[in-house]
Amino acid sequence: MIKLSFAILCVAGLCGMALAVVHLRAARPASAQSALAVLHGVIGAAGLAILLVDLDHMPRQHAMGTTGFGRTSAVLLALALLLGLTIAAVRWRRRRPNGALIGVHAGLAIAGLVVLSALLALG
Repeated sequence: MIKLSFAILCVAGLCGMALAVVHLRAARPASAQSALAVLHGVIGAAGLAILLVDLDHMPRQHAMGTTGFGRTSAVLLALALLLGLTIAAVRWRRRRPNGALIGVHAGLAIAGLVVLSALLALG
């Protein structure tokens, strides 16, 4: 089930990359951008929820040194979700989100995916 979580989070990451391109180009197709942003958030939250459910069923992997990788990934992705909700609140106020806020959100999400991929590769 952790592989399903990883696949869903990768799809969310692809949606996030598309949003970043639209943001950097300063294009304003509001309906398409809003729909993609909602899709990105829903898919990412679903992937995080599956990961959190799966954390209780994962065996401890002391031999490989990856004991805390699942929880670390979940914490990083949860922080990315909180920043994503902050970005949504800024957009709801009809303001353009700060690039640094988007960068930190993306950095946390990428770090969470990297730790999760390391867990999959070593587990």
